[in-house]
Amino acid sequence: MREKFETEVVIIGGGMTGTGLLRDLALRGIKTILVEQFDLGHGTSTRNHGLLHSGGRYAVKDKEAAIECYRENIILKKTVPGSIEHTGGLFVKIPEDPDDYVNKWVNLCKETGIPVEEVSLEEAFRQEPYLNKRAEAVYRVPDASVDPFTMLTDVAADALNRGAGLLTYHTVSRIETKNAEVSYIVARDRYTGVEKEIHAPIIVNASGPWGAEIAKLAQIPLKVINNKGMLTVLNHRINKQVINRLRMPGDADIFVPAHDVTIFGTTGRNVEKPDDTSLEREEFEQMVEEGKALVPNLPDIRSIRAFSGSRPLFEEEGEKDLSGRNVTRGMALLDHEKREGLKGFITITGGKLTTFRYMAEKTADLICEKIGLHQGCLTHEIAVPPRQSKEFLKHPSLPALAKQKLCSWAGINSSQIHSNLEEDNRVVCECEQVTWAEIQVYLNQSNHFNLEDLRRRTRLGMGPCQGSYCYHRTAALAVEKEATSRKEAAEALTDGMDKRKKGMNVVADGATDRQLKMMEGVTAVSLGIKKGGKAHV
Repeated sequence: MREKFETEVVIIGGGMTGTGLLRDLALRGIKTILVEQFDLGHGTSTRNHGLLHSGGRYAVKDKEAAIECYRENIILKKTVPGSIEHTGGLFVKIPEDPDDYVNKWVNLCKETGIPVEEVSLEEAFRQEPYLNKRAEAVYRVPDASVDPFTMLTDVAADALNRGAGLLTYHTVSRIETKNAEVSYIVARDRYTGVEKEIHAPIIVNASGPWGAEIAKLAQIPLKVINNKGMLTVLNHRINKQVINRLRMPGDADIFVPAHDVTIFGTTGRNVEKPDDTSLEREEFEQMVEEGKALVPNLPDIRSIRAFSGSRPLFEEEGEKDLSGRNVTRGMALLDHEKREGLKGFITITGGKLTTFRYMAEKTADLICEKIGLHQGCLTHEIAVPPRQSKEFLKHPSLPALAKQKLCSWAGINSSQIHSNLEEDNRVVCECEQVTWAEIQVYLNQSNHFNLEDLRRRTRLGMGPCQGSYCYHRTAALAVEKEATSRKEAAEALTDGMDKRKKGMNVVADGATDRQLKMMEGVTAVSLGIKKGGKAHV
């Protein structure tokens, strides 16, 4: 027997664009339910550099995308401040890059309104010691570093607090239409198997790389290029500012500081499957070789792990770009009533992490037009609740680094975490200073135990040891405190460790290779879990 729900709008896809739209509609007073097949941010939205673009990267190639990026850069710094570090960014010209590109780029940046300031080489090398000393010119732009994990959860939490609905781990299996109009969707709970029937006059496809598959459920043809990019995480922060190569966008030309590490990449390879997050050693080696142009001693810097994700790029039928590099990074808002005659079905795709709010705004404007509601956007004015919470500095027995992390991380969960610390203040992840008190909060908000979900919300297992100890410790504590069953904890541990090892294997040289062997030793020897076997918790 299906559970039945009614709402005004259904959003399919819990990435940054989908959650941004959920919040926008909640602020406009429109009843909305978002359905996501896994956890929030499972796809593209957390598999990227974490670069808040100034627009400089697209100034020459895609003027409209550049303008959108700079405008949104300013807005997000004001409305999601807890997830953004104002690093600034450098564009660096090296001898191998065309001389005539520099003036063209500077002029187009100015033309689009992007602030550009030339930096002396002496000053650039002083600020960024790892930078190639053969650099010929350096310019500063207002790039920034964004934490996509916190931004996603904060935007979603604010939407829920304003009355929106959210179903994670629900797979959409059907979009029912009647008389050329959408009627309802069927979503199946991946844990219980229970189906839900959600009726709504508007259904929005915001599923990113899965966009073509969702459109097919509504009998709508949609061409989405899934352009997979590979990135690597360096084990310490080598740059204060974002470092970009001053040339047409290509592979391995961005270094983004992120908390205590640097994220380097990326590549671009078109793939068939939206869930293709494969990693190849050859691609990693090519990326490092290319990255040496900006950071010559890159091969000597330890990489903790690699990861990949697909950019959903929209391309009209008849167009063909085998590389994906020449497809616009601008958004595509598709009204399928006008295109194919299906009333109430909308697709929003393409774009960038930086432009998610604007993509949501334009989609919400179209929805309001369709339902006859005259209510403007508010997301450019109303900020999400702040993350900063200085009360943790007063905690008498909490380690200093854990205090520092919680002060900038706890957000709306501050009071609950503070209360949990009174009962148990142990740190379960030394690399990232994650406390059991934080883990408890998210376990209480979920109906299942998943270490990767906890990682996305707390940074558990994201440090140099990649969960070698903290994943086991957290799973054991969860069983001990009856927050999960032995079976669920064992499954979560096996799945979580496999995912960590996947990212480490492809970069396994030197210290990371030794870390991987130690991880496997802890798993196989200390815990008695043989390769391919199941964890016992």
